[in-house]
Amino acid sequence: MRTFIAIEIPSEVKQGLRAEQQRLRDLLEKLDLPPVLRWTNTDNLHLTLRFLGETQAQQRRLIQEGLAGLAAAHQPFTLSLSRLGCFRSWKNLRVLWVGIEGNAVALHAVQSEVESFATQLGFGADKQPFSPHVTLARSRRNAPRSALRTASEQLRRAAAQETPQLEFHWSVRDLYFIRSVLGEGGPRYSTLARCPLRFDSQ
Repeated sequence: MRTFIAIEIPSEVKQGLRAEQQRLRDLLEKLDLPPVLRWTNTDNLHLTLRFLGETQAQQRRLIQEGLAGLAAAHQPFTLSLSRLGCFRSWKNLRVLWVGIEGNAVALHAVQSEVESFATQLGFGADKQPFSPHVTLARSRRNAPRSALRTASEQLRRAAAQETPQLEFHWSVRDLYFIRSVLGEGGPRYSTLARCPLRFDSQ
């Protein structure tokens, strides 16, 4: 069973991200290019804290127990959407994303503990540094290079513009342990556990 640990995106924030996806799609359609991107289903948008991959039943039990304790040690914190960006580069685009900012100290503290927790359970250390983002699209493997370069240049220009639909912030109150099932129409996600953060009433 493929699994990962994440922060869910509220529905109203997903609506803003959906509007941004549509804005970018409209820009690319005007270029009359062949399809070069695979757009993420809006329902699947989330902030990944740690991808775990294949897990066994015993591991999943330990993950759920450990994640519940980890979450309970942290208070809710606020996040917000940031600018458009990409992996690897605008000249060699592989992933198009929207950055996450806000209470960076709290977010990185939680993610660092999740990473440490995962390695203690035997999962290999993540080779890439944590870069908080929400994936909007990925380049298609068979995309013509010239078309992808043209699209990337248009997206680079779009990234320099202010986008009101990305002016969202929200309070993170839970961590999620999620199952991912791969299929022809893209992955399907289901929640295995929702672990609340600690809420201290004043």
